[in-house]
Amino acid sequence: MGLFLSLLIFTFSLAGQGRQRGIHASVGYAWPRQDNLGSALASSLGLDFQLRRNWRLVLDFSYARYPVNFDPQGLMEGTLVSTPFWIRLQYNFFPGPISPYLGGGVGYVFNRFQMEEMVTIPEVTISQKVDDDWGFIVGVGAEWRLRGEQVTVFGEANYLTCSPPGVTSINDMNFGRREERFSVDLDSWQLRLGIRCFY
Repeated sequence: MGLFLSLLIFTFSLAGQGRQRGIHASVGYAWPRQDNLGSALASSLGLDFQLRRNWRLVLDFSYARYPVNFDPQGLMEGTLVSTPFWIRLQYNFFPGPISPYLGGGVGYVFNRFQMEEMVTIPEVTISQKVDDDWGFIVGVGAEWRLRGEQVTVFGEANYLTCSPPGVTSINDMNFGRREERFSVDLDSWQLRLGIRCFY
């Protein structure tokens, strides 16, 4: 978390230097690599800070809600809500009405798993949890200027990687409590469209 604090302090120091700033919002779709995770709508909201020349610092808070099918080696049936907070650097290749770009960064991925009600014998209760973890994101995109330098629309394709640990807790009134640990593969492709407004 020290990395986040340092970058946030750096961001607000840039804001005080009169550099161009902006806000953005996007919607899209995510396709996880892990077989038992279904595809899902994804959305994001964030801030943009123009650095020197073609570089831009992007703070991005995303949201996706994945349906989960039963996996005997991992998650049971339910819903996984993933809310990453990304800090990305973006490089725009050239100014103009249409500008392609590359980007990448690091983020902290907050996860919450809601397991479907499971029928067991009365003496046994089962619960599961997916931990928060660090992740990385890379992507390509392009933005189109609609009105001078203030409003752009953008489309991008991103690949994110994150493998948070999970745990299954089994409480048995006869044999006590035990835990089984596993890993969740959140690697996924995401396509999204959005709008960005500078001020």
